[in-house]
Amino acid sequence: VLVKGAVYDRGGSSTNRVEAEALVAEIVRRLRDPVERERSLGVVTFSRAQQALVEDLLEEAREQWPEIDPLFDPEVRAEPVFVKNLENVQGDERDVVLFSVGYGPDASGKVRANMGPLGQRGGERRLNVAITRARQQLVMFVSFEPDQLDLSGTSARGLHDLEAFLQSA
Repeated sequence: VLVKGAVYDRGGSSTNRVEAEALVAEIVRRLRDPVERERSLGVVTFSRAQQALVEDLLEEAREQWPEIDPLFDPEVRAEPVFVKNLENVQGDERDVVLFSVGYGPDASGKVRANMGPLGQRGGERRLNVAITRARQQLVMFVSFEPDQLDLSGTSARGLHDLEAFLQSA
């Protein structure tokens, strides 16, 4: 899902609010749909800051639509909805995983290749773990086209793998 008009708040909150809002709207849509809600759901973000923003927006949504609240409770549902970041999602699987890249064009429109743990050593393993958490469907929310990502100055395999993955998607 290409989220148009989204901006990554580089140097500020380090979040992408428009992308997070689009993601939460999709979560709510799925959880309110009687067929979709039968499939377990997980959310993965690239950063802790984006994870916190998504969690905050979900708290608001759970107040607005109380019927979705039990789907987050492990005592009610064997596989409750989870929200985790790239670094702590290991071991969790769900039928559907919604993935928020979060990083994207800054206020000047530039997409930088600085994407937290993905650009570090072993970032490709983190990406692999994250995208393999979905049993049936993976939906990526991203705020840029793959060719907007300038990787000329980095050899980080995780970033190159992300670009290739987005190209194929």
